[in-house]
Amino acid sequence: MSEVKSIRLRRRGILGGLALVSMGALAACSSGGSASAPTSAASTDQSAATAVSRVSAGLNAEASAAKAATPTVVKMTDQYKYDPASLTIPVGTTVTWQNAGTMVHSATFDPAKAVNKPDAALPSGVQPFDSGLLQPGQSWSHTFTVAGTYKYFCVPHEALGMTGEIIVK
Repeated sequence: MSEVKSIRLRRRGILGGLALVSMGALAACSSGGSASAPTSAASTDQSAATAVSRVSAGLNAEASAAKAATPTVVKMTDQYKYDPASLTIPVGTTVTWQNAGTMVHSATFDPAKAVNKPDAALPSGVQPFDSGLLQPGQSWSHTFTVAGTYKYFCVPHEALGMTGEIIVK
């Protein structure tokens, strides 16, 4: 949470700087007088536009990094569901599965353990992985470093339709 607050504070500082640059550009545009003023104003406008572009790019990069660094939670429920059942995330995102139910659950990304083969799939070259059985209240995390579609299931509840999907872009 402190990382999110830190990013917000940095954004506020960047936005404050952007406001100052914009006010300076406006002041330069509104000043009249000499024959060289239009060239100076155009130059200031271009400098302001460049500053705006750089600040915008920096904010977008920070937002992407924050999104990738922020853990995403999938809850395992006693209704034999993953909540959410399908999730789309950027490469580098850590997903945490929390057993929010009263029975054991798993998040199994191993096609060899699936009774119904379409319930499990991995992108080419990715080795199978598995949370093991998670007791009520336990959690397990995995960081996705390869783009592709990951289909997974709960070993004890696969036959009841407890399946999920992670799409990594």
